[in-house]
Formats: sequence, structure tokens, C-alpha cells
Amino acid sequence: MAIVKMSKFTLLAFNSQKEILLENLQKFEGVQFINLQEKDTEELDFLKEANEYKKASEIDGELAKVKFSLEFMNKFIEREKGFKAIKKGKKNLKYDEVKEFSEKNDWVATYEVLKKYDSRLNELKNEASRLQGEIETLTPWIKLDASFDDLKSIHSSDYFLGSINKKLMEEFLEKFNNEIEASYVEKLDEVKDEINLLVIFHKTFSEQSNNILKEYGLNKVDLKYSGKPKDIIRDYKEKIEKYEKEELEIIEEVKKYKDKIDGLEIVFEYYKMEENKARAVENFLKTDKVLLIEGWTPEDKKLELQDILKQCCGNEYFIEFMEPSAEDVDNVPILLKNNKLAEPYEAVTAMYSLPHYDEVDPTPILAPFFFVFFGMMLSDAGYGLVMFIASSLALKLLPLDKPVQKFMRLFRSISVSTIAWGILYGSYFGDAPSLFIPGGIKPLWLDPALNPMTVLMVAGIMGIIHLYTGLEVKAYELIKSGKVLDALFDVGFWYATVTGILLLLAGPAIGIQSLFVVGKYMAIIGAVGLVATQGRSNKGIVGKIAGGLFGLYGITGYLGDILSYSRLLALGLATGLIGSSFNLMIRLLGKGAFALIFGILIFLGGHIFNLAINVLGAYVHACRLQYLEFFGKFYNGGGRQFTPFKTKNEYVNIIKD
Repeated sequence: MAIVKMSKFTLLAFNSQKEILLENLQKFEGVQFINLQEKDTEELDFLKEANEYKKASEIDGELAKVKFSLEFMNKFIEREKGFKAIKKGKKNLKYDEVKEFSEKNDWVATYEVLKKYDSRLNELKNEASRLQGEIETLTPWIKLDASFDDLKSIHSSDYFLGSINKKLMEEFLEKFNNEIEASYVEKLDEVKDEINLLVIFHKTFSEQSNNILKEYGLNKVDLKYSGKPKDIIRDYKEKIEKYEKEELEIIEEVKKYKDKIDGLEIVFEYYKMEENKARAVENFLKTDKVLLIEGWTPEDKKLELQDILKQCCGNEYFIEFMEPSAEDVDNVPILLKNNKLAEPYEAVTAMYSLPHYDEVDPTPILAPFFFVFFGMMLSDAGYGLVMFIASSLALKLLPLDKPVQKFMRLFRSISVSTIAWGILYGSYFGDAPSLFIPGGIKPLWLDPALNPMTVLMVAGIMGIIHLYTGLEVKAYELIKSGKVLDALFDVGFWYATVTGILLLLAGPAIGIQSLFVVGKYMAIIGAVGLVATQGRSNKGIVGKIAGGLFGLYGITGYLGDILSYSRLLALGLATGLIGSSFNLMIRLLGKGAFALIFGILIFLGGHIFNLAINVLGAYVHACRLQYLEFFGKFYNGGGRQFTPFKTKNEYVNIIKD
């Protein structure tokens, strides 16, 4: 139950073995490569980069074609969604099955047809969009009952199509008609504050007419069309309808390729595998004949790795395993391995940060606390049962990915705690049993609403145990690294000080004077020890004393941390009281069919809402107690997850042989 021990390896193999080597290592899923090309060491200067840019580019091109084909078909072909899609899950195929299928499948022919359809659809959409724009341009002039050709053919006259502000129309007409003898003005349409006009005048009055038009701010519209506006618009609409019909026909043709989707998804996975191999090569160095690879593998997989190398390379390879050096510690990838009870809680650790390789894995330590805290904050047997059934069914019936499976197991685990605390508090969907049983179901321990101080005291004790456990882990890490005195100074004196203060407070409260005396001396010894040691890294006597006094001030932080555990009471009360308030609403409905129907709706809606918000609240606050109060005592984190060289499995689960 800890961080998996890692071995660093250096592998030499012939360049000619590269493809089969990469294929077998990808199947193995147990190595993470070190990027040698980023290493700045003189020892490696004589080696060349092993990159295959041309091959990588070709793979990217093929992958783009497959991706286009899938995305294009998914626009028009309806596929299973939601719960049906989740229930169906991904296909399971072996590595060699994916490779063999993809190499034989004539997916390129499908791509070429789909590409032609896509090009034609784009042409149709662009042309329809262009014509729609022309229609919008012509629509204001649809009442013009003359063709543009006729207007242009009048040799002795000029015409003007434009718009004028509505307020200026009367004044414009009066002036234009008075000053321009041979003229004609027709009002075609009115749009908001603008009036569209056709103005015709003899060419002998062109200069005078144009001056008046400019004076009144008429905006000339230059329409280069042939025919009447209404006829042109009708023709354009007919063309758009024709294009839309052709679009629908093409879409129906695309739908006929539905049976190609599964095959294309397999081909996609194949090229993803190939892309992954091409990217992996970017970590390697080489000579003309030899390939140099470095990486990490779990220590318990070293023999399996050697067997794989023998199978694909015979005896023509060299591998050396090494323990991580002090320089490597910050770069060792982290893989957690815990028993079945603690494993689901790895998700909680990972949400904060994975541990460094030389740190303690906090997962098995935080697991029991998270289990208890979550249950205490949700604390309803009915809600816990719903969570347990839902998570169990999801794990049994749905083909979930590993991270989701782990999360479901976490929720199933903490649902047990929720049920237990619900029974202790007598909470079953709030006080729902009282709707049917006079007095409801009595709590096995107590009702937190009637005994809040007792629950608050228990929460405080749990908080103290939690914080002390964090300090114990810190002491363990210091002693393990040979810093025994640091463990005494930074943990022992805090134990003495905090415990002493707690005994000082508890002694008079419970009437045991001896506890007060013991607590007083413990607090004094601890406080003196803290003042004397917390500033030990500072320079000078004044600096050391100041550092010690500042360190002692940290006692307020510990007291604040203990008070943080009051949320164990607060959230537990909130869950029960909100649930009971919905039950009260049901009681107030009275009896009868109306009350029964609305009572069921209120019960379901109210308790689903209460469950949702309080599951979220309990989860967030249970995490907070781990991340701030607990981890703050000993945990640094910052580890990088072990990301082995393997397939990505976007559409297909590629399983081992």
C-alpha cells in the first residue's frame, strides 16, 4: 500500500528492430520514456535524434482523413446517445486485430466519396448563401415594375434608385418637381425611416438633378442586374430550393455509409497507435545502427519487460536497470498501488496532487477519515442507500472507463458510511418514516438537532485525531530521513503544546483537577520548546528568538484547524433539516388523491435536490479537511503521474492478448 517502486532502464537495440520493439512495448503498457533529446550532456553529443518527421507527417495526414470521415458522417447520421451509448460502451479488440483489420480495410475509398460529398455540399451552401444575399439586396426594390434592362435602354434619360429620409420626402418632391421639368419620381417602398425611390430625369437636367439628389442626401444604389426585381428574386428562390433538394439527396447518400463507421473507428485507433509510436521515437537517440532508449518501469515488471525484449529482439539488445538516484527523485513518475479498500480514495489524492517519490502515499491514511467525515456530513440512511444502489448498478451494468470505475467505487464506499451515520442519527430521507409511523424511527445513538453540543464535541475529537495523525506522518518522514531532532522540535513540541492546552480546557470542564495541572506543565514545556527551536534556522540570537515566538503564534492555526471540524455537525444538520422540511410540506397537504399525487412529486423532487446539493457539499468539505487541515501538516505533493507508452482507446478498448 504505497508508491510503486520504479526502476530506471537504459536500453540499446538495433535500428532495424525499432518497429517490432515499439509495437511490443506499446502492447506491454509498462514503460514511460525519458526524453533524451532534451538532455544537455556532452556524453550524448555524438548521437543523432531518432525522429522520423516524414513518417510522422504521413501518419498525421492519414489520421486527419479518418477523423474527417467520422466527423462528416456524424453530422448527418444519428447515433446512440446518453444512457444507451454508455451502456453499449466501446468494442473490445486485441492489438493485432486492430492492426490486421486496418491494413486490409479499404477505408480510403470511403474517404474519397465522402470528401466529394463534402465539397459539393460546401459549393451548394456557398451558392445558396450568395443568392440569399442577392435576394436581400433586391427585396427593397421588388415593387419596381420595370426591368433594369429597360431603364438602361432609355438613351435620352438617366435613372436613379436610392433612399431618402422620410422627413425630407415632401420637401424634396416639391423642389425636384419645380426645378426639373422632364422628370418622374416613384415611391417604391417604405422601410422604417427611409423611403425607396425611382427617379427618372432627362439627360439635359443631369447635373441639376444630381445636385438636388445630393442636397437631400439620397443614397444611390447601384444594382447590376438584368430583368425585373420580382422575376430575379423568384428565379433565385427556385435555384435555392433546387440546391436544398440536392443537399438532402447528398445527405441521404451519406447515411448509406453508416455501416462504415465502426470500421473507420477501428482504423482511427490504428493510426492513433502509429502516431503514438512516431511520437515516442522523438524521445530516442541513435547512431547509424544502434538505438538508445531510456525510461521508467515498475520494479515488479522488470522481468516481464526482459521477456518481451527477448521475444522481439532475441539476444540482440542490452538493458540495464538502476535504482532512482537522488537527482532523479523529482522526476520519477508516480504510480499508486493500494488494497481494494483504499484504492478508490486514490482519486481524492490525485485531485490535490500526487506525492513525490520520496514521500508517503497519503491515500491509505486519509481513506478512513474521508469515509467517516463524508458519512457524518451527509448522514442519511435513505440517501446512502440510493447512492449505494446507483453506484453498484453503474459498476455492474455499464462498461465504464477505469477512472470512472474508481470514482464509482469511491461513492459506493462512502455510501456505506452515509447509511451508518444515518442509522446512528435516525435519519431516513429526513424524518420520512414519521409520515407513516407515529414518532418515526428512533436514532441508534442520538438526534443531532436535539444534541448539537455532543456531536460538536465528537467532531472536535475526530479533528484532533485527524491532525495528530498528520503530525505522526510528518514525524515518520523526518525520522526516516535521519532528522530525529527535527521530529522532536517540529512535531514533539507541538504535540505537547496542543495536548497541554486541550487538557487545560478539559480538566475544569469534567471536574478532574489533575488534568489541568498536567496540561499546564505540558503546555509550558511545549511552548518553551517551540520558542527555543522554531527559529533555529535564523541567524543571530534575536532572529532565533523572534522566529521562535512567531512559531509559537502558530498555535492559533491549530485551534482554527480544530474549529474547522465543526462543519461535520453543520452539514449533517443541514441534510436532515432540509429533508425534514420537504416532509413537512407533504404533511401540510393533508389527505386525498390530490395530496397523494403532489406529495409524491414533492418527495421525489425535494429529496433528489437535497441529495444532489448535500452530496456535493459533503464531498467538497470532506476534501477540504484532507487538503488544508490534514495535508498541511506533512504533505508536499507535486509528483508526476506514470504515463506509460500505450494505446489511447478513444473508440475501441484495445485489450492485451
